[in-house]
Amino acid sequence: MQVQGTLQLPGDKSISHRAIMLSAIAEGVSYVRNLNDGADLQSTINILRDCGASIEDKEDKIVINGKELHSPSKQLDCGNSGTTTRLIAGLLSSQKLIFSLIGDESLSKRPMKRIITPLKAMGCKISSNNGLLPISIDASGGISAIDYDMKVASAQVKSSILFSALGGNNITSINEIIPTRNHSEVMLKNMGASIETQGDKIIVHPLKSKLKSIDISVPSDPSSSAFFAGLAVITNNSKLKLTNVLLNESRIGFVEVLKRMNSMISQSNESLHNGEKVGDLTFSSSNLKAIEVEPEIIPSIIDEIPILAVVAAFANGTTVFKNVEELKYKECNRLSAIIHNLEAFGIKAYENNNNLFVEGGTVKKMAKITTFDDHRIAMAFTILSLTSFKKYKLDNTQCVDISLPNFFKYLSEITK
Repeated sequence: MQVQGTLQLPGDKSISHRAIMLSAIAEGVSYVRNLNDGADLQSTINILRDCGASIEDKEDKIVINGKELHSPSKQLDCGNSGTTTRLIAGLLSSQKLIFSLIGDESLSKRPMKRIITPLKAMGCKISSNNGLLPISIDASGGISAIDYDMKVASAQVKSSILFSALGGNNITSINEIIPTRNHSEVMLKNMGASIETQGDKIIVHPLKSKLKSIDISVPSDPSSSAFFAGLAVITNNSKLKLTNVLLNESRIGFVEVLKRMNSMISQSNESLHNGEKVGDLTFSSSNLKAIEVEPEIIPSIIDEIPILAVVAAFANGTTVFKNVEELKYKECNRLSAIIHNLEAFGIKAYENNNNLFVEGGTVKKMAKITTFDDHRIAMAFTILSLTSFKKYKLDNTQCVDISLPNFFKYLSEITK
């Protein structure tokens, strides 16, 4: 099998969420093109509509007419989307609304205390299921400014606080442990908010006037791109070009990791769009070597670790991903899911003190992929099986719809 061709993937999921949410409270009409087409985005759109937002799907773009949001008359269903849950909690709090958030079985197991604590400190009255969904939030009493020390390295938690602070009574400061993806800061600044970064500290001022409307085309999702990049570097006689990819430094840690593993990668056609760097990436078959991935890098590659672990299975030596505890709190316990599936294919992998070890070698046997209903586990191990056996079998193919509904179609376009 070979991997050949060019792909342009749907828009970045993180930017898509933020563009829709912030446009809903902005002045005037906003236009968003190349929106991510996954189920998570639909959850965000449905929730905003339930709060009175005007969001229309018109041919090649989404049109959002900014207006005052209102407290919903029913519970807001976040589906499987942690990003929706955490960011919408902050956004609706900034509007001083009263609302309840629910989600599916998987989302209802994911930790929400990490947003409950700061939002409570900002004046929200919150009740929850012992730090899990469902969560009820009453922000009608107003939002107070805080100086908050982040307890976990999470762009979702940071963004929840930033969004809430837009409706605050004074300047809010957030102190990060490790810098995380900065799409919220870039977009807020682009829309006229007063926000600045001083080292590990982010300072946001309450809005004096409404955010400005935007007209953007969302660059391709680097997290989705990583699966096809991984496929190209582990498959013989292959070369794949991914176009219009988001190249924000806080999101392309996986490219740096692949380069350190001796992957052949080139970058071209770089430009700046709405404050975000975009460009084309070309990946070719590579003779891979094992590396140690330091804890400082992990937040920028947390979504790509499943596919990077698969790539590590084809490298010479043992690759170590250090301090990956956050993997346990994703759509499933991704740390155990990665180990389970690697071992099922005959690759030795294990965890020690929240470090993931993957011993490179030969994929020894065909196995049915256990997805744990997690889109990234499904896609990563489809890549492994396809490369090794030119076929794959999963216990759930539909879970890829969360982020990339056409994943299998894209695979068929570039493999021969």
